[in-house]
Amino acid sequence: MPGGDPVSLQRKTAVQWLLLSLINLGCIGAWLYSPVPFKNNSNFHTLSQQWLDDQSQLNTEEYLTVNANRMTHSTIESLNGKFRHATLTADITQSGNDALQVQVVRAKLSQDRELFAIEKTPELFFRRQYVVQEGSTLNYSLLATPSENTLCFFLHEMDRLRCMNH
Repeated sequence: MPGGDPVSLQRKTAVQWLLLSLINLGCIGAWLYSPVPFKNNSNFHTLSQQWLDDQSQLNTEEYLTVNANRMTHSTIESLNGKFRHATLTADITQSGNDALQVQVVRAKLSQDRELFAIEKTPELFFRRQYVVQEGSTLNYSLLATPSENTLCFFLHEMDRLRCMNH
């Protein structure tokens, strides 16, 4: 029979629906069990490396401090022996178990033309222009982690997922 055995097809469909249902239940459970991902005055840190189009390597070290009303996000980037520092201080305007919205109060940036070169990272350059403007609003989606020593978040305006540890 073309198209296969109808009983086999029904079984495959039932298995697919069962798997989709289990995935959905898992997502709902994770949403309901979203613990607060940080304690007041928590400090987090991460290191990352990114290969650019010209085969140079951008090394990034990030620090994040969060308390009830304020957040500070500091970044140190190095590229070809040159360093750039950026520190954003932001007031927390909305917070919940799974989201954080902040408004940038102060942005302090070092100057290095190579690290700001549009031709090396054009997409990142334009996103940064918004993020480092005083008064801009940033939206973080916080992801539940099994440890209070780890904070994972997605920064919507940078289209960036980060996990940081104490």
